[in-house]
Amino acid sequence: MTSTTLAVAILALAGLAVLGFIVVNARRPKRAFEDVPPAMRPGYSDEELEKTVIERYMAWGVVLTLFFAVFFPLYWLNETRRLNTEQQNFYVQSVVRGEEDYLLLCSQCHGSQGQGGAASAPDDPASVWPAPALNNIVARYQENSNITDIEDFIISTIERGRPGTPMPAWGRAYDGPLVDEQIQNITNWILAHQIDPEEDPEAITQASDAIGVGGEELYQNNCAKCHGAALEGGVAPSLVGVFERHTEAQVLAILRHGIYVPTGAIMPPWQEGYTYEGARYTDSALRRIVEYIRAQQPAEPPQGDEDASPGAVAAR
Repeated sequence: MTSTTLAVAILALAGLAVLGFIVVNARRPKRAFEDVPPAMRPGYSDEELEKTVIERYMAWGVVLTLFFAVFFPLYWLNETRRLNTEQQNFYVQSVVRGEEDYLLLCSQCHGSQGQGGAASAPDDPASVWPAPALNNIVARYQENSNITDIEDFIISTIERGRPGTPMPAWGRAYDGPLVDEQIQNITNWILAHQIDPEEDPEAITQASDAIGVGGEELYQNNCAKCHGAALEGGVAPSLVGVFERHTEAQVLAILRHGIYVPTGAIMPPWQEGYTYEGARYTDSALRRIVEYIRAQQPAEPPQGDEDASPGAVAAR
């Protein structure tokens, strides 16, 4: 029995009881004193108070006790299911609304089904940036030690955007057009459309060795947009003098796992399907990037303070 059916049944019983009371009361002959205002009617005699009146009150007490003894357990037994149904309906409505906003605002870059794509930089249409796939974001980040809450990570990324990239800040708190409810709806839609790597193993491309591709080409294709073509820095910190701060093993680990800090600054993990082609590089390919960065270091280490950017701090 659903909550609606139960409510209708209770209302029907109550309606029948009221109707029966009206019919019975209408057929009962009126007593002479009923036309007298209640405050002016004679009081009950002691005999009536001790017998008729008290018995009537006790009878009503028994009836109401039996009613609530049945009503409250039935209501309680159905309440959990009712709340779950309401919560599920609310979530479904949120996903439906999220799809509308996603298709309007996100699909041009990330694909209509979250399969990934590309975006042009606002100030340089010729510069194409990869827009990561979103339909495998749970599989990509579920074992990443930098991301402890994937839903919160998605919400934070949508709210704050990624400064220096074509990904704008959508949150109203960051001068974007979307309120919190819209961002939550989009997040719910993304999470509701995750692919299952076990059922669709081709959906997430296997890690690539990038055979035949040198470290310089890998760096220029993947890293230069943020770190600069000559390692001079830009959106991301300069890599000149990076080995004064980190060992090669640490740089390789940063390439593997990326960097994520509470402020939202992020370096993508290159072994977890960031790019829109689905390429996830093996250690062999990433080591070629590290070797290229090492080869481009100046003979004399740079003077001055170490890079204190969020990424560098998080990497330590």
